[in-house]
Amino acid sequence: MPEGRPTLDTVAAEAGVSRMTVSNAYNRPDQLSPQTRERVLAAAVRVGYAGPDPTAASLRRGNTATVGVVLTEQLPYAFADPGMVTILHGIAAELSAAGHALLLVPAAGPGNSEPGALLRRVMVDALILCSIAPDDPAVSAALDRQLPLVMVGSPKLPKVPNVGADNHSAAALVAEHLYRLGHRRVAVLTHQPHSGTGPRRPGFQSRTEGFRAALLERGVPVDHVTVHSAERNDRDAGAAAAAELLAVSPRPTAIFAVTDILALGVIDASIAAGIAVPDELSVAGFDDIPAAATNVPSLTTVAHALYEQGVAAARLALRRIAGERVRPPRLPAELVVRGSTARAARAQ
Repeated sequence: MPEGRPTLDTVAAEAGVSRMTVSNAYNRPDQLSPQTRERVLAAAVRVGYAGPDPTAASLRRGNTATVGVVLTEQLPYAFADPGMVTILHGIAAELSAAGHALLLVPAAGPGNSEPGALLRRVMVDALILCSIAPDDPAVSAALDRQLPLVMVGSPKLPKVPNVGADNHSAAALVAEHLYRLGHRRVAVLTHQPHSGTGPRRPGFQSRTEGFRAALLERGVPVDHVTVHSAERNDRDAGAAAAAELLAVSPRPTAIFAVTDILALGVIDASIAAGIAVPDELSVAGFDDIPAAATNVPSLTTVAHALYEQGVAAARLALRRIAGERVRPPRLPAELVVRGSTARAARAQ
């Protein structure tokens, strides 16, 4: 085997063909007879040539056929949050159908690396930003790249198409539902990082504000609508936070959690404390993940087309890559009333 890293010329010499013939064997196989291509590939194996450098090929083509999805959290979160999994499923399905790849990119780099540093290095044709606050360093890094951008579940940025329901108005639907059921002492369970220790969740903040505002407008006292934060956005953390809420006196007659996974944790804590849902406590969530319908009791929640949001975001990104002007589709949210909410058990 020749010394040094093998190249197209190395393969050409081994196979007894031109450099162009080797290139065609990888990039335009229809230009060669099957016998010639087989001879070239066999020669490549003998000299240890792995094929053209994909990075160099992307630079020559001017595209990577890859769309980056930027996440608020580190990568494991993408597989732990059922709502995010559903959005990513929609993105992946649309990109795959168009022959594009998906690259997950955490907004925060590993360890103490500069925020947005990884985002500045990834080779992609467009970026989809998922639930990222406008002042997050990742947004600045994405804008600096001057790539086509799409946002999902985030506050709007100028000239950046945004996909998702109106979180503020959708949460108000939950508030109105609980108010009509007679609930006047209500808690909101959210997840926000402690000061300076993690990414903010603009969608969660919007849901919290929309829910509280709707109740305050109806005359519910401010101190009867309290906000509490779980350590993480998962079922166990929701249960732990709910256990503290249910231990106070007087306890709330209803709890609204800004995600279904937190709401299911609230139901778990209620069962552990011997508090019947919905007879003694109403619980509502947001997202309408599959477990919301199958849980016992089934969960009242807000459905807002998570899979369709992913499909729409990917479609917009592809159209922006192609240089088209785009308009985001309107994806409505609706309240789905199930077995976890009922009329307040006692007068407020």
